[in-house]
Amino acid sequence: MHSSPSITLQDVDVGYPHNIVLHNLHLTIPAGKITVVLGGSGCGKSTLLRHILGLQLPRRGRIYIGQDDLCAMNSEQLYSYRRNMGVLFQGGALLGSLTVGENVALPLMEHTRLDDETIRTVVRLKLSLVGLDNVMDMLPAQLSGGMRKRAGLARALALDPGILLCDEPSAGLDPITAAEVDQLITDMHDSLQMTILVVTHDLDSLYRIAQHVIVLHAGRVLFTGKTDDLRKSQDRYIRQFLERRPDARKTPDWLL
Repeated sequence: MHSSPSITLQDVDVGYPHNIVLHNLHLTIPAGKITVVLGGSGCGKSTLLRHILGLQLPRRGRIYIGQDDLCAMNSEQLYSYRRNMGVLFQGGALLGSLTVGENVALPLMEHTRLDDETIRTVVRLKLSLVGLDNVMDMLPAQLSGGMRKRAGLARALALDPGILLCDEPSAGLDPITAAEVDQLITDMHDSLQMTILVVTHDLDSLYRIAQHVIVLHAGRVLFTGKTDDLRKSQDRYIRQFLERRPDARKTPDWLL
């Protein structure tokens, strides 16, 4: 297991050359905890993930991984940083032409010098961790949506990362399967004590797994803190979001 550092954003603007998505971010993702980033569609959650991954640099400000400045890293340091990071993609992102075992083995083949038999042993272990003991030689198309998410998580854990990023892990899943995936993320955290960042707009998932919450809205951080404090917030948008109330809009005349 690699180190599980905190992630700190100071004075950060994230976005694109002609579109700043999030402004003046000041926030910390605590080390060794499950942090959930909550917000509506298009609020910048996935863009924030891209910046934390180092795929994009902020338009302004600094991002610190522990004490290390992500924005000042050279290519070798970036490689080392990303090697300590696992990513669970929204759709699992498994390669359809490879078996499940081959998908999980990819990071080990690309980033280690382990022999084939050792890689196969590690793959079996990671699949067992996520409850997929008997699917190693199956293709992703033969798996259910929940099983693909589990296989994606096994691949994300292949290199024993200290940081795990999860992009909408419950998206597209039925309520029971979504709860199972959430429980799996919690179990992985309890066992491995990773720094976990989960991006979602699923309130049920938030309540099940979050130890720390960040709410994004209108290009800024609206809230950061514990779930209990979020529930007590009287902010208008947060109350609307938590109570699942639609915007109050005037009904068009042609519908009357």
